[in-house]
Formats: sequence, structure tokens, C-alpha cells
Amino acid sequence: MPITVTFDIVRPTPLELNRLRGMFERLGWEHLGNTAYRYPMLHQQTAVEDWFNHVIPALMLLRSFAVHLLADGRRLAKFSIDVQSSTGHDPVTGVGTPLLPANDVTFSQPSEAGRKCGLRNLMDWLDGVTWPY
Repeated sequence: MPITVTFDIVRPTPLELNRLRGMFERLGWEHLGNTAYRYPMLHQQTAVEDWFNHVIPALMLLRSFAVHLLADGRRLAKFSIDVQSSTGHDPVTGVGTPLLPANDVTFSQPSEAGRKCGLRNLMDWLDGVTWPY
């Protein structure tokens, strides 16, 4: 069941749009349009989505970007997140995927435009989120 994220950015730069695209695509999201993304990709339907390794990081990065925009005097003009999803992990039954370190996450190959989001930087960010905040 898909998760769809759409958003409008006030005065986006081409570099920002490419980095966002690369981030979403590397995390396995399908690019639907300028700032619209879907997880999982249409051709990769699974019974259980990988929220900890693909959905939550993408939403965290989108929030981080929105905070960056505010510091720059801009903002997300509007956004929507539509979810009809199921997720979880049960090691006994082998259903789902556990939380993984970045080296073990399956990343997707981004489009040419999306290659502005460096894989190593994304992996470092993923493993660098700390507790407590």
C-alpha cells in the first residue's frame, strides 16, 4: 500500500530539487513529478513497507530541508503525506525488515538528476542521527 508525499517549495534552486530527488530515489521512492514521490515504487509492491530504513529517513530529511528553508527565509508552501500502509518486523516469522545500519540498507540507483545526493553523505547522515537529541 503506497505512501505519497507531495510538497511545494518557495523559490527552490535546481540543486535543491536534484538533491531532494536523489535522496528520495536512493531511499527507494519513485519520482512522480517535480516534488511528488511514492513509496514503494509501483513495480516493487510488498506486503510490508520498510518504514525504519526507507520511509522515516525520507520524511526526516524532508523535515530537515524544511527547517533549512526557514533559516533561509523560505518555506514549504504546502505539503501532503498520504498513507495507506502496513509495516512491522517479526524475526520469528521473518516478516518485514529490522532497523539496519546504513551499510546494510538497500539503496536504489537515483536518476541522473538525483545523483546530487551523494550516497556516502546520506549513509553518514542516517548513522549519525543520535539519541538523546
